[in-house]
Amino acid sequence: MAKKKSFVLHDESVNTYGFRMLTDGADLTEFIKNPVMLLNHNDWSLPIGRWENIRKEGGKILADPVFNLKDERGKEVAQQVEDDFMRMASIGAWPPLELSDAPELMLEGQRHPTVTKWVVREASIVTIGSNHNALCFYDDKGDKVELSDPSTVIRLFDVQKPNHNNDNMSVLNTMLKLADNAGETERVAAIQAMLDDNIALKDTNKLLNDQITGYKQKEKADNDAKAILLVDAAVKDGRINADAKDKFIKLFDADYDNAQGILEGLPKRKSVTEQIDKQDAKVELKDLQEASWDKLDKEGKLIMLKDSYPDLYAEKYEKKFGVKPGK
Repeated sequence: MAKKKSFVLHDESVNTYGFRMLTDGADLTEFIKNPVMLLNHNDWSLPIGRWENIRKEGGKILADPVFNLKDERGKEVAQQVEDDFMRMASIGAWPPLELSDAPELMLEGQRHPTVTKWVVREASIVTIGSNHNALCFYDDKGDKVELSDPSTVIRLFDVQKPNHNNDNMSVLNTMLKLADNAGETERVAAIQAMLDDNIALKDTNKLLNDQITGYKQKEKADNDAKAILLVDAAVKDGRINADAKDKFIKLFDADYDNAQGILEGLPKRKSVTEQIDKQDAKVELKDLQEASWDKLDKEGKLIMLKDSYPDLYAEKYEKKFGVKPGK
């Protein structure tokens, strides 16, 4: 009996026909249900065994052969494998389901798109070739497709064009934050939700803009009213004359804070009483400066002098007594 060994049924290298097939895209379901082992992909002959422990590892499809030792061909091939005269195995697959011409999937020497989704039909022990150039395709009727003719390969990929629509849907699903396998119903629902959100946002934005406009209008009305009061007060206290009133109203309308600062910086007009009091104060100070200590004492003005003009009081005290007050 042949020694148990694992065969590489498939890898992701570029095959001799100029394309490659991704292991992750291989559907093994039907093959695992019926894991027939053929010789050189000859499906018109009975199987020579079956495959066990079918698995994907490191970008490869691996399987362990179990030969039918009750069948003469199976027994003969098992001996050839055990004696290391036959070492090769090869995948038989249905036509590609999905292709991609994405640059990041292309390898050196690759001339055709990358097969991203495909179905395994069978796996064979082969006498000549390696797992990639002994690749076999079957058409939809189950007839073997000869890939030795380059035009056959081109026709194969002409029929199975790269699924740009699926690529686009995958991008759209990502943009909509949906699962990669999300369908049209989920996309429509997601887009409708976005449209509803957009309408709600527009309504909210309009409401906020209306509120802001209302606040600004109220603030302007309040400022206009305060500006009139401030300008009237400035006219009344003599900081500006009546002719300048309209100019200041316009200044307040253009720059409220600046106009208010200008008005507050203007001096108020002194009343007649204040001007007389100030003039009397000048006369009084002159009289006090000219009077002697004794005269001021005799007229009883020293206390007033001390309270109202302490510096002058100290000067006259020192002149009278030779020392400063309090010494």
